[in-house]
Amino acid sequence: MFTKDILTSFSKTVLLVDDTPLFIKLAKEFFRREQVNILTAGNGPEAVTTVKKEEPDLVFMDLYMFGGDGDEACKEIKSDIRMKSLPIIMVTSSDNPKDIERCLNAGCNEVIHKPLNREAFLEISRKYLRFPAWSGRRSKIKTTARFGVDQGKMFTGCLSDISVGGVFLESDELFPVDTKLDIEFQLYQGTVFKKCQGRVAWVNRKGSLKKDYATTGMGIEFIGINKLDILAIQTWVRNEPEF
Repeated sequence: MFTKDILTSFSKTVLLVDDTPLFIKLAKEFFRREQVNILTAGNGPEAVTTVKKEEPDLVFMDLYMFGGDGDEACKEIKSDIRMKSLPIIMVTSSDNPKDIERCLNAGCNEVIHKPLNREAFLEISRKYLRFPAWSGRRSKIKTTARFGVDQGKMFTGCLSDISVGGVFLESDELFPVDTKLDIEFQLYQGTVFKKCQGRVAWVNRKGSLKKDYATTGMGIEFIGINKLDILAIQTWVRNEPEF
């Protein structure tokens, strides 16, 4: 189970509405380090149904979509007294004043433009969502870790940063993206080893560094971890210097 699924009591729920897979993929990537539960819908009517059923905390809605435009869905949502206060951000690639007017007349809270900018996207999200203080925060750590695809053949590496979502594992032993690994590490020297599962999210290779601030190794996303261990990591990232 993914960390974000375990900590649903801390999560905010965001609905992304667009008939373009690229927008959905990009927005999900923007929220990768935040404590956010992502829902998706492919058109206006589907968005209305999802809002009524799931009661998200924030909606990003594209204006033009096959199967039903976003402004009509926004109007329907805002006309319901139970959903009127739900923040809805309309998204459009158009600079036409008439399109902007359509969005505003539908009752949306904000209008943003494609292509999306990560910082602007997260800034407007934080305006309407109160993330936990540790959400998205990475802290430095220097501890030995053991990892491998099975317990019978484990390798040794070093964790250099950590968040509630995952770690960066320094190692010359690299695995392909999406490989599931068993991981063992200590937060504090002399404490019990944390044992969990992770997924290789990205890889830094010698001569081809995906992230220039990191050394050779792998970015690991937690996919199976004890809730108490997550709470321990929260304490760590709150108290240690931010990466």
